[in-house]
Parts: sequence; structure tokens; C-alpha cells
Amino acid sequence: MSTADKLPNVLNVTILAASAPPRPAAAMVLVSSVLYYLGLSFAAGTGLVLAVLSPVRRGGAVAVTVRRMAVPVAGLAAVTGVLKFVAQAAKAAKVGVGDGFSGRVLSEFVHAAPGHGEVLGAGAISLIRLGGYVLLVAALVGLAVWGARTAAWLVLVLSVVTASIDNLPFGSVGLAAGAEDVLTMVHVLGALLWVGGLVVLATAGLISRASSGSEVSGDGARTASWHLAWARFSVVAMCAVGMLVVTGSWLAWSHVGTPAQLLTTPYGRYLGIKLLLVLGMLAGGVYNVRVLLPAIAAARAREDSTTAMRLAIRHFPVTVAVEALLAVGVLAVVPFLAGSARSEAGWPAARSFDLTVFGTGVLLTALVAVALWLGSRTTPKSIAAEPEPASAG
Repeated sequence: MSTADKLPNVLNVTILAASAPPRPAAAMVLVSSVLYYLGLSFAAGTGLVLAVLSPVRRGGAVAVTVRRMAVPVAGLAAVTGVLKFVAQAAKAAKVGVGDGFSGRVLSEFVHAAPGHGEVLGAGAISLIRLGGYVLLVAALVGLAVWGARTAAWLVLVLSVVTASIDNLPFGSVGLAAGAEDVLTMVHVLGALLWVGGLVVLATAGLISRASSGSEVSGDGARTASWHLAWARFSVVAMCAVGMLVVTGSWLAWSHVGTPAQLLTTPYGRYLGIKLLLVLGMLAGGVYNVRVLLPAIAAARAREDSTTAMRLAIRHFPVTVAVEALLAVGVLAVVPFLAGSARSEAGWPAARSFDLTVFGTGVLLTALVAVALWLGSRTTPKSIAAEPEPASAG
């Protein structure tokens, strides 16, 4: 190939590199994405477990273990909330995360003027989020002290609201932008419930696994508590996956024009990595629902409490912990999904949100709902209807 033939390829690579947003710094990825969403996920998962999966004061061993985690989770939420605020101030000032603690940087960020068409500046919105964190930390401490189911619901709701603040409209918004904001919030909510349940139940399960030592007693009430929690979470996870599939499909279509762009553009490659990690999480979930839950149910049916307990607090927490690690990998990839594969490949933007797009979304939602319903038919109904075990303390 001659030099003249090579020149267009070189120019294409140069233009593609120029159109791709700069890669975020490692410290920014750690603080603004991984730690931030982990803090919110632990908080949301704590509220989810104690409000829905294993209600506080009625959820037995699971509720006791998770309630003891509430104060450490409050501390994690407080630290990550402050770090998120500092990281955003540093990003706005184009300095490192460490320099974000400067009084000047923080003051300039808080008093930053709103953008075009916005009512509040980025700093003011971040202050609102920080206020949400204060309320969330207080609710977690209240949950640890009083152990009321109302406090658990409050923790869950505050986690969802705090995570949604970035996508709330603080100004005039059109139909297309509003639709994207709503779908993004639903996407974040689905991820928060899925990842939150994973990390909290995995941590609580590993704590129980460690406390049981090398021997696993056939405690029927304890086994029932964990079995019920895992089974209920599988239903929540299934709904969360449905939310992610529907919203993620639309968001991916908005930013990726062809399957080839998953390999030929920086955005597409990062999205491909994220999809592979999510597929790994789905594989773990399928294994839990198809293999472990039926095995626990079978052991309990033949009154083999020792085997059921071993599966519930030894095997199940390990597979869920692997899923949680994959979720952390997803959080690390998210900051790199800036820009669009369409723009990086020189394609025009996706069509605006209209009735055709809406109708396609409704059809996709219906298909996903049917698929999830068919998948749920394999879960024994007796699990969902099983009464909650008495609290162990």
C-alpha cells in the first residue's frame, strides 16, 4: 500500500481520536463512580433487605445481621457523599481530586452560574445531593437504633432520590431530553436495586459464613430466613434486570449506530466491556435461581437442614460475592461511557424521541415482561408465600 493510500486511514484514526472525550483520571473514576455508587448501593440494599426481603424485627437471622451493618453503611455513605461533592468541584475546576478540598475550588463550584436554560448551577445541584446524603445517613443511624421498618423504607427511598438528582430537570427540557432523563433514572434505579441487594446480601452472607466457622448447624429457622431472603431477592433482581434491558436498549441505540461500532469506537468498546460484565452477573443470577435455590428447597423438603444451611450461607454468598465484584467492574467502566459511538464514527445522532420510538419501547417492554414472567414460572410459589421467620434477636 502506498503512502497516499495510507493517508486516509491515518486521517480517519486521527479524527476518531479527536472526537472521543478524554479518558477520566483513575482517581476520578474511583471517587466519582466506584465509591459513590457503592456507597449508595450499600444504603439502598440495606433499606431493600430490611423493608422488603427480610423485614426488620421479622426477618430472622438475615435482618439481625443486616441491621448491624447499618452504622458502618452510614459511615460509608457519609464519606462517599463528601468525596463525590469534592470530586465534582475538582472536575469543574479541572484540577486533581486532592485539590478539590481547597476552599477556593469549593467556593467557586458552589457559586457557579447556571448553564444555558438551567435554573441551578452544578454546585447548587451537588449541594442538594449532599443534603440528601445527610438525611440518608440520619435514616441509617435511626434504622440501627430503633429498628423500625418505616426507617428501612425511608433509607430505600432516600437512596433512590439521591441517586436520581443528577437526572432531575432543573430547568426547561424538551421531549427528547426529558425522555432520556426518565429512562436514565429508571436505568439507575434498576442498577441500584440489583447491585444494592447483591452487595448487602453478599456481605451479610459472608459475615454469617465466617461466624459459623467450619461447622454448619441444621438450624431450621436460620435456614428459612436465608432461603426466603435469597428467593425474594431473585424476584427483585429479575424486575431490575427487566428495567435495565428496556432502558439500556434505548440508551445503547441512542449512542451506538451499528454493532460494528462496538469494536471500532472507544465508546463502543467500553460499552462492550460493560455488557460482558453484566452478562457475567446474569449468568451468576441464573445459576442461583436454577441451581442453588432449587437445591435448598429440595434439602428443606427432605428435612436435611444441614445441607440446606450449607448451601444458603456457604455456597450462595460466594456466588453472589462474585456477582458483586463484577458489578464493581461495571461501575469502573461507566465513567468512560462519555460521548457517543455515533459521533466518534462520524454518524448522525439518533432520531428524536417520537411515537415510533415510544411504540418500539412499549413492544420491547412487553416482550421483556413476558420473558421474565416465563422465567419466574420456574420459581416455586411456596417460597414467595412462605411466612417470615421469627426474629433471632
